[in-house]
Amino acid sequence: MYNDTISVSNKIISDVDLEDIIQKMFEDLQENLKICRQEELANQKYASDFQHWTLYKFDGSLKFDVNFYDDTHVTFDKYANFLSIFKSRLSEIKSFSVWLYYYYRIINGKENIFVNKSIRMRVYEDEINFSFDISSEDNKMVDIYNYIKEKIYKAPVKYDRIIKNRKSIISKINFATGLILSLIICTLLLFIPTVRQIFFSFYVLYPIAVLFVGFVVGGTIFGGKIDSLYSPLVPQKKYINYNTGYKDDVDKYINKAEVIIGKNIDNLKNRKEISDLESKYSKYIPIELGITLVISLLIILFRNLFI
Repeated sequence: MYNDTISVSNKIISDVDLEDIIQKMFEDLQENLKICRQEELANQKYASDFQHWTLYKFDGSLKFDVNFYDDTHVTFDKYANFLSIFKSRLSEIKSFSVWLYYYYRIINGKENIFVNKSIRMRVYEDEINFSFDISSEDNKMVDIYNYIKEKIYKAPVKYDRIIKNRKSIISKINFATGLILSLIICTLLLFIPTVRQIFFSFYVLYPIAVLFVGFVVGGTIFGGKIDSLYSPLVPQKKYINYNTGYKDDVDKYINKAEVIIGKNIDNLKNRKEISDLESKYSKYIPIELGITLVISLLIILFRNLFI
């Protein structure tokens, strides 16, 4: 029914998503082990020609291979052991794979069907692939297949507004933070007679100075923080030509996933912090510009007293 491969692109797959998918695999395995034991008890009452099995001699396993950045490699065949490592050493995981395997027979009287099913998940920092081999007479593993597709569908887009509009977002945050300090500096300069005379003689100079210093101070003093938040998120550059120089390699970027393991461990936190900063400082800019306008009008009103 389902022989398929899925390669995830332009999606952010969180550590919670990964854990949910693996938990679904584990629960499905446990449920089928339970059904197998129930069928063993139920079929003891009947001769072989009258037995009905959906999971005869069920052999199922869930295995994990984990590669760490220190070049160590660990294999697990128990979900609890893997989960402990996954939660405690997520930032150290370079890649891992999960393999869910079922082998059993469906028996209904003389009808005897051999069934072999598997799902393999390979996870890297910028890539996640699923291989499904679950075609058969029954629907086992189909719900896992649908669950994985739903998880991928609902996952947030990697090339989102935070990435597309990063230049304007960075400028907005830097300008808003710089403008606060610029207003303080330029207003204090009004108490220096020589500078005050200059501002009052050329009254448009004050707002120009506030805006200019705001841009410079924001980019110089506060730009480092926002750049560090963006650093692990943005596309790599590619060389276009002599005139254009380097440009974001968007095509390569959207063809890859962003998986929250290893070096990507803080990526979701960074995106949220950038969004929060943008929201916060967007509210400040109208207030700061309003204050600048008010002080500029006061300079115009009182300039005659000082000239």
